[in-house]
Amino acid sequence: MARLLFTSRKFGSLADPQPSESFTNLSELIGKPIQVMQQVHGDQVVVVDDQTKLPIADGLVTSSKEIALAVRVADCLPLLMYSEQVVAAVHVGRKGLVNKVAINAVDQMRKLGAGEIRGVVGPHICGECYEVGPDLYAQVGSNHPAAAKKSNYLNLYAGLVEQLSGITLTNLNLCTKELPDYFSYRASGEIGRQVGVICL
Repeated sequence: MARLLFTSRKFGSLADPQPSESFTNLSELIGKPIQVMQQVHGDQVVVVDDQTKLPIADGLVTSSKEIALAVRVADCLPLLMYSEQVVAAVHVGRKGLVNKVAINAVDQMRKLGAGEIRGVVGPHICGECYEVGPDLYAQVGSNHPAAAKKSNYLNLYAGLVEQLSGITLTNLNLCTKELPDYFSYRASGEIGRQVGVICL
């Protein structure tokens, strides 16, 4: 069975994907080495078997019980998915929703033998707080109408649910802009990041 967690501001910032005391502490808490990625708001998903050099990707997938996967976020969606055999950590921002990075992660999970897949979305900016310009709103809304129900505001979680139809998703309903316990670039311009971590 998969185990997962989301950190908060109290754990400290994990903005830098390079090895650090914070990641060491997190690894000790999980009891496994943690694989992170250099996130670039793209659509690349990397399958890892053991801890490796920093991959340039926005999704990690593994069937190994020897490592944990981490995704670093502030206002974007930290999506953790799991089945009995495979887990994934995915960074889903506005660009990631458009690029279908979550769909790519599901495809990789299926290739590794995943059956029923479920997902949990941790702290992120909610649809009542994510205000964007009209051009960006129109661009995202044209492809993901569920994400654009309120004029000039994007609900990335609603867009993700629409995109991953057939997969049961749970939203923890923790808005990073509204809640001071979490880092939020939109709230204060911070560069701090919390993480979502998952392992088998």
